[in-house]
Amino acid sequence: MSGFPKLLVSERTQLPEAPGVYLFFNAQGVLMYVGKATSLRSRAGSYFRAPSKNGPTRAIEEVVSEIAHLEYKETPTVLEALFLEAELIRKYKPPYNVLLKDDKSFLWICFTADEYPRVVLVRGKDLEMAGADKKYPKRWGPFMNAKTVRRALDLLRHIFPWSDCVPDQKRPCFNAQIGRCPGVCTRAISPTEYKKILARMALFLNGKRVSVEKKLQADMTRAAAAHDFEIATTIRNQLFALQHIQDVALIGQTDDDAPVSNLVANPFKRVEGYDISHLSGTGMVASMVVFNGGEADKKEYRKFEIKGFTKSNDVGALKEVLTRRLAHTDWPLPEIFFIDGGEGQVNAVMKVLKEHKVVRPVVGIAKGVGRKNIRYVFDRRNVALDRAIRLCSHIFVKVRNESHRFAITYQRKKRQMRDFGV
Repeated sequence: MSGFPKLLVSERTQLPEAPGVYLFFNAQGVLMYVGKATSLRSRAGSYFRAPSKNGPTRAIEEVVSEIAHLEYKETPTVLEALFLEAELIRKYKPPYNVLLKDDKSFLWICFTADEYPRVVLVRGKDLEMAGADKKYPKRWGPFMNAKTVRRALDLLRHIFPWSDCVPDQKRPCFNAQIGRCPGVCTRAISPTEYKKILARMALFLNGKRVSVEKKLQADMTRAAAAHDFEIATTIRNQLFALQHIQDVALIGQTDDDAPVSNLVANPFKRVEGYDISHLSGTGMVASMVVFNGGEADKKEYRKFEIKGFTKSNDVGALKEVLTRRLAHTDWPLPEIFFIDGGEGQVNAVMKVLKEHKVVRPVVGIAKGVGRKNIRYVFDRRNVALDRAIRLCSHIFVKVRNESHRFAITYQRKKRQMRDFGV
């Protein structure tokens, strides 16, 4: 039906670890359900796991028993998966999407018919009222989760500044002051130019991201050739924002249409974070913190007193710590080793893992001024790891901060014990 790649249920492990949409079909080829995912493999596979106390609803148990094959479509971002899911639900009206929630309560993104069209969210029941087609000539939906679609619009507003106010105001609205409204309030932009912005946004909502990028590139080139560098700079910033969508804000939100579990917030079940702490090279200690499913698991924390070095040597200390940690074969291995450090520390850990024949990705986070700058160090040939870091940066920052806190706390305690002769 969709023309997307097709898999039998038994082949679901072949799904990519990428954002996208998945479609469930029964033995007669009828589309039963459409969903979106941060990770297609993890999300679609979650339907077929053993039931838990937070497991599937009866409606989902029924649809799972009927699934004969599935189809899927990768998208560059979760944001685009959200819009493609809505398009497919609107087009095919899968029965189990409707069963999960009253379709009249779904939200739709609408452009109004005003001189300066506003971007608004409208309930499905309101679109059935007389005159709705004229009032809202352009619409996209349905969207099942109100919080998610509102956050999606918030992301888009940084790329396509749109208005929800009325013109002829005496002073710019707040959104105009922060660059999220192009000046409709004071007519700082003409209706024609404003509608060009909405036309690009409509293309994106229709899944035409590449077309939008080409139009922005052409407009930027023309503005630069005309020496209108202020406009060229504005367009360049929009193009950059479009090409670097950070849709972490969409991850981890409660997904009303997610029958088995919430939208995956962290593709790694267990992450171990390490940090070395010392005072001018003395009293060296190390911390190991553990995050399970994106949350700190403090009962799994471990601390190490460095024994092999009397002077500052973070790389050597990390080698010692990882060697000692891997000697504990009763401790479960993480899905990723996360190191507070740069290339030297990451390479040291990778060498220890190789010596112990442990195959796991290693990611470092290099320290910036005041520990605020973020630079990840990892094998950039690993596409899946690169995507996970982009989507889950907030999780990794939490791991870094917690490993640093735990190491500092232990180091200070050791120093106090030494000072008091304990």
